[in-house]
Amino acid sequence: MAIQQIIVHQLKQAPGSDSLTAIPAGHSLPPTPALEAMLDDLLQTYNKKQDKQYGQFNPDAESPFPAELGDYLEEKMDFTALTRNTLNRLLEQLGQAGALGGGYLLFADYQQGLTRYFMLCMLTSNVSVTVADDLSIQDVAYLDTARMPLACRINITEWQGNENSGRYLSFLRPRGGRRLSDVFQEALGCNETSNSKEEADTLVSAVKEYAREAPSLENHREVSRQVYDFCQTKIDEGDALTLDELTGYLSEAGSDDFARFVNTRDYDMSQPMAPEKRTLTKLVKYTGRSKGLNIAFDAELLGTQVVYNKDLNQLVIKEVPAKLKEQLESNN
Repeated sequence: MAIQQIIVHQLKQAPGSDSLTAIPAGHSLPPTPALEAMLDDLLQTYNKKQDKQYGQFNPDAESPFPAELGDYLEEKMDFTALTRNTLNRLLEQLGQAGALGGGYLLFADYQQGLTRYFMLCMLTSNVSVTVADDLSIQDVAYLDTARMPLACRINITEWQGNENSGRYLSFLRPRGGRRLSDVFQEALGCNETSNSKEEADTLVSAVKEYAREAPSLENHREVSRQVYDFCQTKIDEGDALTLDELTGYLSEAGSDDFARFVNTRDYDMSQPMAPEKRTLTKLVKYTGRSKGLNIAFDAELLGTQVVYNKDLNQLVIKEVPAKLKEQLESNN
């Protein structure tokens, strides 16, 4: 990863006040190994976040951000001015929504492989303790890179190469709900085209129906496991996946069975897609809960260690786990 530009501004909330104040930085920071390590941590956190939204810039939006970003890329506007303008718009929009406390707004223009990205994210600071040189215990503030109240990443390479793709922009769904999400999109001049949970639901439905047509139960489970493993790898790497890639992974000999199945059954599957990890677990696990009961087990165990009797509506567990067996026997 190579950082082109990076800067951190502050949104400060005075104690006992609902209003935010912008404290802009005067210039971008020189890239250092420490900054690269921090940005790498942020990207790993972002990649692992659930329920992302995907979208594109809205040509009818009132926000000047897309135009200003274009000016920056054409070297008609400098990075500091671009980020300051965005900071002030977010300050105004978030203030109107009555959302979020103070924090730091990080902007980064960076390159990963052949792809250029522009990222902005809201970060907060926490206080911990450390041992000073004189062996005293002192408070120390640190940037919490594991939490992101707001974040957005723009695939610059895709935007410039195919602005009609509809998926070059991804962002996290803010904790404040739909209203805050709308405010965030208004400030950036973008709109949602899809989200990772919907994509995962569609993919899981397609895979389960495709697997049901497998000649044996073992093949059924193998297909589901292969899809799950392939998706997990792509998501952990921060990459989207395509139907052709997944089809090729399922059929190394080059068969296009899965792609043809999806297309003939009219599944509305996004291309490319980044399905939510949590929903994908439905491919490899059975889960369920009712009052006082919570059950989860790997799909591979059904029919062997776990047996379901549909007629009696019973689930029989063989070879009870040692810890559970110990607890059960201690109460008898």
